Amino acid sequence: MRFFSTEKISILSCVGGGPMARLVDSFAEAGLSARVDAQFLPAEWRQKMGAGRVGRIAARLSSLGLFPMQSAAKACLTHHDTLVPTTNPFLLPLALVASRAFHGQTVVPLVYDLYPDALEAAGSIEADDLISQLLGKLNEFVFAHADGIVFIGQNMAQNAIARYGEPRRWTVIETGADAQEFAPYLGQSLTAESDLESWCQSKTLVASYVGNMGVMHDWKTLVDAITAWFERDDASELGVVIAAFGPGAAKLRDACAHLNDTQIRFVEPLGDRAWARLLALTDISLITLRDAARQTCIPSKTFSAMAAESAILAVAPEDSDLAMLIQKHDCGTVVETGDATRVVEQLAYWMTHPDELQTIRQAAYTALCEHYDMPKLAERWSTFLEQCKRTKNPNKQALDAALKRLLDVSASAAGLAALAPILGGVAVGLRTTMGTPILFRQQRPGKDDKPFELLKFRTMRDPKPGEEGPEHDGARITRLGAFLRATSIDELPTLLNVLRGDMSLVGPRPLLMRYLDRYTPEQRRRHEVKPGVTGWAQMNGRNALSWEEKFAHDVWYVDHQSTLLDLQILLATVGKVLKRDGISQDNHATMPEFFARTPDE
Repeated sequence: MRFFSTEKISILSCVGGGPMARLVDSFAEAGLSARVDAQFLPAEWRQKMGAGRVGRIAARLSSLGLFPMQSAAKACLTHHDTLVPTTNPFLLPLALVASRAFHGQTVVPLVYDLYPDALEAAGSIEADDLISQLLGKLNEFVFAHADGIVFIGQNMAQNAIARYGEPRRWTVIETGADAQEFAPYLGQSLTAESDLESWCQSKTLVASYVGNMGVMHDWKTLVDAITAWFERDDASELGVVIAAFGPGAAKLRDACAHLNDTQIRFVEPLGDRAWARLLALTDISLITLRDAARQTCIPSKTFSAMAAESAILAVAPEDSDLAMLIQKHDCGTVVETGDATRVVEQLAYWMTHPDELQTIRQAAYTALCEHYDMPKLAERWSTFLEQCKRTKNPNKQALDAALKRLLDVSASAAGLAALAPILGGVAVGLRTTMGTPILFRQQRPGKDDKPFELLKFRTMRDPKPGEEGPEHDGARITRLGAFLRATSIDELPTLLNVLRGDMSLVGPRPLLMRYLDRYTPEQRRRHEVKPGVTGWAQMNGRNALSWEEKFAHDVWYVDHQSTLLDLQILLATVGKVLKRDGISQDNHATMPEFFARTPDE
């Protein structure tokens, strides 16, 4: 578990990869740091979903119960600006919204699937069942208390709001796809890298179903349409590829067992490269949605197909988000569920009208690039998340300040009392080896740039002639002084500064007065809080960091300070000191002199 993180956004889902990973990449290209926190890698999840009923149930129970609890616990120990929990699993947003009082971070759930709506659509429960009512109440809580909600379809959003209430902020951002992922394979004749690709290239047209085929998808209409198609005289001109996983995929395979591999190819779910190449070889992407699922989801595979310049042949309700997307951009055809005859007719029409099919394929690609490409969606995400940022609660800030001072006073007083023998022993040692003074005293800037006198144990001997500059500090450190620095014992007298209120146990380290005029306005924000004995920068590299990195960590702490964060830093400091991490930079006692960067640097 990663306890310290500076990514601004964490997207949480039980399965990583896919649109979330591509969104994170687009955030990075826009200069916004983000990460995906997932329980399973895509390949691991596909393997578990293909391991039979018992394997699927075990994986889903683990993701449903264990992962939300782990994520809530981790949120209390890891700091981001914003948490984006998906509804995969559906209890994940609830866990992070309910625990927000402890982690204090902005929570913006991403609704991929609606529950209990999806369970009702699958026939697993009824709308008036107790479990349905309970899940509905949980949705009402999440909608009411989340900082914002993102839906992936307008129809889904309207249904959810009508049933569970309107969130304080909400928007619709489609799952989208990354056009660049398919660009290397489009507009050219690909050299086949597998038997499957050679087979696809031997066909006049290729229709494929790629991805999950779960309980929300209409596999029955697909079976009837495929069976009817291969009764035609010209059937061999069309190659059908099913690269799917999930319960529907297994049923589809069983139902098509009478067909041979010259007609239809069933393949295991593919890796990213093979998946992208298959879609690039696909002329028609088959996508299905059960009638009961019209308001609960929109298959994300739709946008990948559009990015691969495939026409969409969707078996879906006319009033679903999937159907409305296709109709809006003229990028395919929508067939009502159960109408296998219409599916066959459409395939036959496109077979004999290749120019029209090419126009539709181009429309799909253009719509994706103009509206649903990941960089464009990243901009929409960034704008909405900025709107959802939590404003600091003045009452909580006052409470945190009081708790911080209470911790400072009690811990520093107890520390000074407990460490009195060590302090006395060091004082005697310094008096014997270096004489007086025992303490190093120097003015340093405190909160709001107000100067105070910093106290530390002396670690350097007096300079000899020619050793007056800071570049000679390393040579002046005595053997005892080096030990005191390595163990951080030289810092113990600063507990007196903490006790009298000049400093805090945790905060940006107090630097030199002459640095004040060298800071940028952003760097100077480090003085908005009291300086500390240890701090966030010390947890992320100590003196081994560059000045710019240290200041960035200091400002991050200013924006995210809390009692919980202080406790975490104090605990982690012990480990840093014991491991003696980042004590100094090469050829310097601690850090080289800080000079402001010129505009050309």
